[in-house]
Amino acid sequence: MRILIVADPHIPVPPSCYGGSERVIAMYAAEFARNGHCVDLLCAPGSNSFGGHLFIHRPPSPSWLSRFYRKIRFQIQVVLACRRCDVVFNHGRYDYLEALLFIKKPLLHQFHSPVDQFQVDFLEKRIRGSAAFLFISNSQCAGLEVSTPAFVVPNPIDSEPYELSGQSGGYLVFLGRLTHNKGVDIAIAVARQSGRRLVIAGNISDEKGGADFFEKHIQPYLDGVQITWVGPVNNQQKRDLLGHADALLFPIRWDEPFGLVMVEALACGCPVIATRRASTPEVIDHGVTGFLCDPSEPSVDSFLKAIARLPEIDRNNCILIAQSRFGLPILAPRVLNVLQKLVDSRL
Repeated sequence: MRILIVADPHIPVPPSCYGGSERVIAMYAAEFARNGHCVDLLCAPGSNSFGGHLFIHRPPSPSWLSRFYRKIRFQIQVVLACRRCDVVFNHGRYDYLEALLFIKKPLLHQFHSPVDQFQVDFLEKRIRGSAAFLFISNSQCAGLEVSTPAFVVPNPIDSEPYELSGQSGGYLVFLGRLTHNKGVDIAIAVARQSGRRLVIAGNISDEKGGADFFEKHIQPYLDGVQITWVGPVNNQQKRDLLGHADALLFPIRWDEPFGLVMVEALACGCPVIATRRASTPEVIDHGVTGFLCDPSEPSVDSFLKAIARLPEIDRNNCILIAQSRFGLPILAPRVLNVLQKLVDSRL
């Protein structure tokens, strides 16, 4: 097949640091190409080619006029980019798909963010050809009424580069955007009350209130001894950080569709302690690869109790489970099967 993969224009594929969906796109693109398919990519500046054509589109400025111009320009770009492809695998914004849906090119649309009924209805009213939806967790599509063929495939992990670290660094780790909904302030409180070291890796959010949250709830506790912030990390730094950590803290306050960092941690042999909500029960086997903490609003006490049980977790088992359930060689064929069925009009 010739597959056109569409990504948003803000972060290159693959990303250097932050960029979960872009990392997933890069893994799929590389695996599809390895399996003999031709992969074209419509994506952000600075992206890599995976053997096929590389088409670049750029993000708009905050102004209304710029957003309007970029949306119209994208419609033209995506139609030109998909002229030779057999199927489109879209990871970009659903409201930019007007032209693709109009020309009836076979389309698989993957949702990376929370999904509501409006988004599903918006797409289904415009679908004219062969199309399917890809959800990344059962939690993400729970309660939705979907008439389009839909599949649930969790985000993959490229398990090959990951290996168990031989020595613990004796610290906890938080990895992600430094926001209220990610719960980094809870991770800090857990570390302070438990007396354990915490290493925080991630970027200050550029969303409204992000800098203010950092200044009020994170920066005052960064002493460089017990609580350390190392900023954004690349893939190798992430592996080293997770591989030596006693546990990843994932105290989310929102219904995250799929926390890729949880699987990345498990692939390094690092147990995960997470709030029991949204997709976390689909990733973590309670008492086996980590612990799920109640209630859904993260509680410092529940995380402290989970930390005390960390010696129960077999780190080698975390790696084996991550590879067997979320490994790229396991999940990519499932996506390719859907793409082939779309090309063959068998959905």
